[in-house]
Amino acid sequence: MLMAYAVASGKPVEPWGKGAGMPVAYLDGEMRAIGFQRRLRLLHARNSDEASIRRVNQNLHIISRDYAEDVIGSIDQVEGQQRIDALIPDDTQLIVVDNLSAWTSGGREDGGSWATIKAWLIAKRLQGTSVLLVHHTGKNGKQRGSSAHEDLLDFSILLSPLPSNEGQQDTRFTVDHTKLRDHIPRLKSRYEFTIYTEDEKLFFESMPAGMRVSEHAKEMLAMHLKNVPMSVIAEKYQVNKSTVSRAIQKLKELAASQAQDLAVA
Repeated sequence: MLMAYAVASGKPVEPWGKGAGMPVAYLDGEMRAIGFQRRLRLLHARNSDEASIRRVNQNLHIISRDYAEDVIGSIDQVEGQQRIDALIPDDTQLIVVDNLSAWTSGGREDGGSWATIKAWLIAKRLQGTSVLLVHHTGKNGKQRGSSAHEDLLDFSILLSPLPSNEGQQDTRFTVDHTKLRDHIPRLKSRYEFTIYTEDEKLFFESMPAGMRVSEHAKEMLAMHLKNVPMSVIAEKYQVNKSTVSRAIQKLKELAASQAQDLAVA
């Protein structure tokens, strides 16, 4: 959802960069519509850029099985592909399929069912449309089903769970690019993601695996006090601007609290 929103709105999601502000069709075959809408509202509440808000309102198209109260179709059947294609706007540049199992008949993941899906994916590529497939891993930590799933992909991104931060209701995971068809050096590194909600807004942070923002917070604050832009600080430490802002704010609050304690003493 973060990626779809970023592409539709022209907002950044590190480490991948900034979205192009193009039409996106999000095929949600798993969640209840009310749950999907809540997550989208939390994410949308973070966006304060009026131009970006206009873009996402125009560009992000949600196709929900739950909302439609119809099975709609399956991408491993030609007839199902045609039904789904009829719902996707002609100018769509990115299709998000969430998830592969939910959009196949019976959830089959063998080589035979994949052949039909592969033909659909190739057709989209020839039309200039990108497709992001969300897929589950098995008990061995690798993708379920046929290894042929990997053959056509330009990128394969593996998400692995991490323990939540103590005392916080957040979702944490590592991001590994297990296949990179293009030479993008920064994506060869492992990243850690944290997603959490605060004040009815969804926040997310990404940083190189093993990095501890607290160890660099004083350096970030010093740069900030010298009027170095947040974007420059974020680039230096390979994190997003919200992570820098949060680290600086925490350090300021800590300093203010310590000063107050001294005054009382």
